[in-house]
Amino acid sequence: MKRLILALVATAGVALTALPASANTSESPLGLRGPSWVATPNGVVGIQQTVILKAPRLRGEVATITFTNASAGTNAGQASVNSAGFAYLPWTPNLPGVWTISANRGGSQTVETSIAVVPTPTAITLFSTDSVERGAPSSLVAEVRSIAGSITPSGTIAVRTSTGAVAATGTLNPTGAPGTASVTMNWTPPPQSVGLIATFTPRSSAFQGSTSQSISPAVGGEKVIALRTPPVMYVGVPATISAVVGRNFLSPLGGSAAFNLSIDGFTFFVMGGSQPIANAVSTITWTPTQAGVQTINVEYASANFAINGRDSQVVTVQPAPAPDSITVTPAGAPAWGPGLVGTLTQGSYVQVTPQSLSGNPVTLKANGPCAVNGGIITVLGPGQCSVTASSLGNGANLAPTQTTYMINVITPPKKRR
Repeated sequence: MKRLILALVATAGVALTALPASANTSESPLGLRGPSWVATPNGVVGIQQTVILKAPRLRGEVATITFTNASAGTNAGQASVNSAGFAYLPWTPNLPGVWTISANRGGSQTVETSIAVVPTPTAITLFSTDSVERGAPSSLVAEVRSIAGSITPSGTIAVRTSTGAVAATGTLNPTGAPGTASVTMNWTPPPQSVGLIATFTPRSSAFQGSTSQSISPAVGGEKVIALRTPPVMYVGVPATISAVVGRNFLSPLGGSAAFNLSIDGFTFFVMGGSQPIANAVSTITWTPTQAGVQTINVEYASANFAINGRDSQVVTVQPAPAPDSITVTPAGAPAWGPGLVGTLTQGSYVQVTPQSLSGNPVTLKANGPCAVNGGIITVLGPGQCSVTASSLGNGANLAPTQTTYMINVITPPKKRR
């Protein structure tokens, strides 16, 4: 395939950039050839994307779009071709790998392309009460969630001590919240405190594995009630806070736990107030509103007030997660800056590599007279093309974010006769 270097035309505040591009409208790669093609960006398991079909000869008809993957087999969907000759079909890949996408009418194939889909990243949090009883049965909770998408992770959890010894294992179960699974594991604390780290091993190739932050619960005597909080919390991010009643302090009549927050010696009842206890645990969801050192308090009272107790835990809330940083680099040229990146001639294409500071996948989406197929942007007609790169963040200190790049598309100069 013949290729040449097409210079992007600099505008005010935009550096002159050279990109490898095709100048022949009939030679656009990966399926965007001739009057008919099918295109969709590279994807991530569990995240919906749109497949675009251009088929002018099928105007007013229904096209069948087929998806084939070595592990997933074949599935298909249908979309109506509009009066302009385009059809749009939402699609959510469920397994990673190379997918072949083809469109046909009445069993006769029209066009075909191939893209890559990567596993969805996950984040795991390990929970323990702030204090555990030496030598007595205790519980550890591991929660795994998909950083993006709605498919619930499945697989196993192994909790190891800082020496590598296995402390507990378990199999995840769905929580009912989209994209989230958890497991409660039995554990007998040793005579002294140890660091604990949980590892998620996926059952399916649809997910990436993940490792939790280390926790070190204090080992001592039994408490009437003990708090269980995430090891790290961020402003604006909901956190699960639980209180666990000691095994010898449960009342058959039940009871309740009241949560509150102390900052600089002042008490705030912003944590939901009194909550019932079920299976020795009371749980709330709290969204921190300010960073810094704070104290979470809980007070327990049995239904007949014969048993009561309290616990406090000092936590340091981190600032709100910063937006993940995105870099989109065209082949053979420097990375783009946000906003207008220059001008391309109709029919040209450029291959780009998107990356994020978090290391997690970045997806691409095009609007205007252009299309993304795999990692290649093809400009199709005059006007302005908008390419949006979206990062997933890391589920912790880096939040999901988007960056938009604009390309002016001009018609090629007329050939002299």
